[in-house]
Amino acid sequence: MLDATTESLRRHPPFDRMDEESLAFLVSRFKLAYFARGRKVTGPEYGTARTLYIVQRGLVRSERTAEALPGQETIEYYIGECFPLTAVYGKRPANSHYTALEDTFCYEVGAEVVEELAQRSTSFREFCDRRASALLQQAYARLQSLHAQQSAGQQPMTASLRELVRRAPVSCRPSESLQSALQKMQQAKVGSIVVTGDNDAPQGIFTERDLLRHTVAGRLDLNKPIDAYMTPSPKCLPATAGAWEAAVLMARLSIRHVVVVEEGRLAGVVSERDLFSLQRMSMRNIIHAIEIAASPQNLTQIASDIRRLEGNMIAHGVGAEQLAQLIATLNDRLSCRIIELEARRHGLDGSDFCWIALGSEGRLEQTLSTDQDNGIIFSAGLPLEETRQKLLPFARSVNEMLDACGFPLCKGNIMASNPEWCLGIGEWHEKFDNWIRNPEPQALLNSTIFYDFRPLWGREDLAHQLRTWLLSRVKDDMRFLRAMAQNALESRPPQGLLSELLASAGGGGAGIINLKAQGTRPFVDAARIYSLASGLEHTNTAARLRLSGARMNVPRDEVEAMVDAFHFLLLFRLRHQFSGDIPVAEANRISMSDLNELDRQILKEAFRQARKLQSRLALDYNL
Repeated sequence: MLDATTESLRRHPPFDRMDEESLAFLVSRFKLAYFARGRKVTGPEYGTARTLYIVQRGLVRSERTAEALPGQETIEYYIGECFPLTAVYGKRPANSHYTALEDTFCYEVGAEVVEELAQRSTSFREFCDRRASALLQQAYARLQSLHAQQSAGQQPMTASLRELVRRAPVSCRPSESLQSALQKMQQAKVGSIVVTGDNDAPQGIFTERDLLRHTVAGRLDLNKPIDAYMTPSPKCLPATAGAWEAAVLMARLSIRHVVVVEEGRLAGVVSERDLFSLQRMSMRNIIHAIEIAASPQNLTQIASDIRRLEGNMIAHGVGAEQLAQLIATLNDRLSCRIIELEARRHGLDGSDFCWIALGSEGRLEQTLSTDQDNGIIFSAGLPLEETRQKLLPFARSVNEMLDACGFPLCKGNIMASNPEWCLGIGEWHEKFDNWIRNPEPQALLNSTIFYDFRPLWGREDLAHQLRTWLLSRVKDDMRFLRAMAQNALESRPPQGLLSELLASAGGGGAGIINLKAQGTRPFVDAARIYSLASGLEHTNTAARLRLSGARMNVPRDEVEAMVDAFHFLLLFRLRHQFSGDIPVAEANRISMSDLNELDRQILKEAFRQARKLQSRLALDYNL
């Protein structure tokens, strides 16, 4: 019976990650209890929780008390799931009432056993400390395992820079001559040398590109000190940073080397050659191809290469936050090159206008099936209609080229080629002010798209001016913020997971979940409201949650659990979209019957975090 019980538990988190000895310790110390349908299992009136329950058979529902902190009203617990874990581990009363929905058997584990198990098993302790994050990490590990064959022999983008540094760094002092530095580079057969101070802190870097630049300029003197030729303040990352962080840094700044430091001291150098062995196509190669593209038509093939690289990133198990940044970096570069080429063709130089990204692109959260949302802000003082008519043909050609590169035209026509969204900065003020003063359904819908704008190309100061004006206008407008909160609460994540969810039609059919409308949107909407109320300029959902949470004194662990849940749902969307030829209409819809037990459990935890955030939003705005 012990062996059978152990094998049964091994199918469920966190027991599937525990070592044999710890699991045997647990199994030998619990007993089986029966709860008839409708019987109360435990609740806050029982005082400090002294028993952990693991469902052996049956179904238990928890309902939160009115006095509890904001959170999901109801949760269902199925075979292999445990409750009230946080209450037992935290030595406090439960916040919910737990009732058997059908005849149910549960394993009972005493609090003292839970405490000792947490000391014995690191995986169990981590699960207790941060349940959502622990489940999320399991999902990432499983995802990477699923794609192990297609990524065999390739360097995972999740590797730390410490793992990539395979040789001692080549360095010199600022006073050493250029000739001495070049000799060291030649002897070590490297293309860069780091210039360090007395404490081994990087002060500069000299590369083959610097040598070429100074040679062409005709100002080389081999006897001069190296600090006359180095690039000062080199870009550094800690050794604990992931390879993906170096990839993003290289792509954004068009550099080929990143200096790795340990406690401020030089630890090594990572080059683009170290980072990318993803088949034949590297991120740097794509960036270079974009930079030298002579016409917009040349970019359509590059767009396909970007999709393949993104697929490789998913196969490598790169996390959602990192993956979203990589996608945003490449998409931004591609879009900017299209805009640049078309601006040149139409005789525009970008000195009087700014192309802005809206919606998911504005939040740096594009998935693989995202249409384009964009607009134009042009300078004050310019003749409105004359300027607009000059910009619209250019905007139309950009929208069409983006469509050809895999960013479908917006069905709602929220694009720069629409005269309604090609406006002077004063006209944008009028638009936003009207939505704020009259928060009707369409105005609130527009707010969810347009308030996530960020500058993409041209005069960035125009976008910053508009953002500053918007924050000053809406920050203390409780009427408008409350209307936005009320609108945000209309999109509710599911409460149950199997008994209700599999039979529901909330996602567009029995057992269908809309991972965008029911999953990521509750986080996006709430984060937008809190960031506006806090006067934050950030548009990214995770950054908004973290910064506004700190300002509202929300515990850091609670905020991180919400961020982890949001990122898991975003990763789930990306994984689903990359899994095959998914029609656009089905890009965010997934059938619960297609998911394994771990995915279902993590989805439930993510939805719980979404409802917890929405409950806090409702409480803050008296809804």
